[in-house]
Amino acid sequence: MKRTLLLWLLALSPGISGLAQSAQKGPYTVYDLSPNVYRIEDSNDSNPPGITVGDDGQLAHMNNCSDMYLIVGSEKGLLIDLSNKLEPEDEAGESLRSLVSERLVGRKLLITVTHRHGDHLGMLPVFADDPAVTFWIPGNEFRGTDLFPEARTGFFDENESLDLGGGMMINTFEVPGHTAHSTIFFLKGKNTVFTGDAIGSGSGVWLFNEQSFYTYADAIDNLITYIENTDNLVDREKLRIYGGHYWQGKEVGDLSGQYIYDMRTLIDKMKAGEAEKPCPLRCHSWIPTLNLVLQRSPGIRRRRKSWWIRNRRNNTDLLWEILHEENSSEGPHWPPLRSACYRGCPALE
Repeated sequence: MKRTLLLWLLALSPGISGLAQSAQKGPYTVYDLSPNVYRIEDSNDSNPPGITVGDDGQLAHMNNCSDMYLIVGSEKGLLIDLSNKLEPEDEAGESLRSLVSERLVGRKLLITVTHRHGDHLGMLPVFADDPAVTFWIPGNEFRGTDLFPEARTGFFDENESLDLGGGMMINTFEVPGHTAHSTIFFLKGKNTVFTGDAIGSGSGVWLFNEQSFYTYADAIDNLITYIENTDNLVDREKLRIYGGHYWQGKEVGDLSGQYIYDMRTLIDKMKAGEAEKPCPLRCHSWIPTLNLVLQRSPGIRRRRKSWWIRNRRNNTDLLWEILHEENSSEGPHWPPLRSACYRGCPALE
């Protein structure tokens, strides 16, 4: 008997069980989130999300699936992100096009992306040559690239909006850190936001150097200011967050606005050097352990620093782990932010 382990940056939210409908087509499963709002995941019954380990403890299967979100207004639809590249591309692409067109019902399709990483751009070739598709792309993240068809691409600036018709208004907001200009998309007045990897999916946030931590810290403060501005029509208690790897959040459940405030608590604790006792390794999931091994591998140790933030939203059940080089050639210049637990670590209870 196999069991599925849902790990760091990898977990499927239990909110799925409460969804009204889901359907599979080819390598994809589409979930109804709310009327005319859909989540498309590159998984199916034969390729489930997550990591499956056999009785022998060996890795049997892994699918680090990446999510796309389709919002359909009365006039047009917006597809956010393009997931992993799946092979064979022709067959996967036909399934994806079919899922989208069935829900558009003749409406115009626009495509946008949250950031420039490949697991959010994988199926771009499926749409790049389609003359009926328009690309609406974050300018600060993508200007100067040739990824998108020039004649059908418009770059937008931070805080721009897009009216899909029928009360479906998209507001954009930058949350840098994971990348220089990661962009999130609020569905105005619906207490819904699609965040890509900007704030993680309930389990972790990748930050790739020391400066990105401070950039991210400022971005979280700015995001909270945005949420608290009543003009933006966001109810912190009702807000639902949909990340770029939705399955990664099973352990924490549906993500509300409180998740963002918890993230700021962690940041403030770490800035102040007030994080509590380091968590024993058995409290960690597999991926951080693997990453720690990679950090210590020859040729990688001195080239790459990765910061891993784990935010377990169960009141104060929070964990933040930072991976860094203890003995790099540059010497000890990092601030006193070490692998740490901030209350609620099972291994310490």
